[in-house]
Amino acid sequence: MHTLRLLRAAHNESVWLRRQKRYNYRQTMESVEDMPELLFVEHFRLNKSTFRRLCNDLRVHTSLRGSKEIPLKIKVLTALNFLLATGSYKRIVGVSQNLTQRTTSRCVRQVVDALNHPTLMSKLIQFPQTVQERSLIKEEFQRKYNLPGVIGCSDCTHIAIVKPAEEEHAFYNRKGYHSLNVQMVCDHNLKIMNINAKFGGATHDSHI
Repeated sequence: MHTLRLLRAAHNESVWLRRQKRYNYRQTMESVEDMPELLFVEHFRLNKSTFRRLCNDLRVHTSLRGSKEIPLKIKVLTALNFLLATGSYKRIVGVSQNLTQRTTSRCVRQVVDALNHPTLMSKLIQFPQTVQERSLIKEEFQRKYNLPGVIGCSDCTHIAIVKPAEEEHAFYNRKGYHSLNVQMVCDHNLKIMNINAKFGGATHDSHI
């Protein structure tokens, strides 16, 4: 009888903890929604309207889903805060304060996999396909920056990575750490139209 009472108490505590987590996530989402726009951008590097569009695109075009325990928006905010704003489990604020490091890591991985879905990638990152699109971009470069005949600006940036187990030398850059040397092309509004992440940090920009 005593054992049965202990089991029932443990079950009730487990149910309470799950409900408390869901309540905490609801509270978190409410606080995030009420967050001033500039503070939201500081934490997540996107404005609120772009964040909502991203969540909708992920829901429509990928298999990423939320759960009763962790809603989709919480997963996306956790990933954005980690990938774009902090890069550290210790510095993640607010949105994931109720998540363990293991759960945070799982959320980040799920969102990254979803963002790399071919359908979503082709929707978000696309080089101008038509003459009209290219002409419009040329006109905007001319109007905004007095640069004639330009349809895109290209540059490379080093994205830090963990030291690879194989061909480590190909990823060790001149700045003294391991990276991918990623080339991006953007339009007049800084929208990324093309990205190439195939080269290690030891590769010079001119080769890419």
